[in-house]
Amino acid sequence: MSIRTALTTVKSNFTKYLARGAGVAALGLIAYDSHIVGKLQSDVYSKSRDANAVMRSFNNTQYLSSPSMTTSHLKKGIFHWEVNNNFRTFINSAIGYFKGFGSMLVDNVIPLGLGLGALLGKNKWSKGSAIGLAIYGAVKICTDLLGFGHYSDLNKKF
Repeated sequence: MSIRTALTTVKSNFTKYLARGAGVAALGLIAYDSHIVGKLQSDVYSKSRDANAVMRSFNNTQYLSSPSMTTSHLKKGIFHWEVNNNFRTFINSAIGYFKGFGSMLVDNVIPLGLGLGALLGKNKWSKGSAIGLAIYGAVKICTDLLGFGHYSDLNKKF
């Protein structure tokens, strides 16, 4: 294949490549945002669940149904085991990550669908999804970045 033939092929399929590139860019941005929110939600979820477990365990050590030193020592031992337990953190961290990742995918369902359509669609579907993605991006820039169309009580004139 000569260079001239390759350039002719690229010229004739330029809009197809542009649509696919827009789809890849949209999916990459959504994946990046979802990963970051997943990491943040992972930390918050695991720490809150650990705090709740330690609080329940500590509350259990404060009361005895009958006076017994053996029961008191066992309850304190279970409490210290709960405080030093790292297995729950590992499991809750994974649960929190997937909750955060999934919530961002749900929040970005429109650009996700348009990005998949631009990347995987055939001719007209791919180009139509890319145009829809461009329109969605323009609206998002105007509303979120430039602040048009948002009402804020903090920025009242009077």
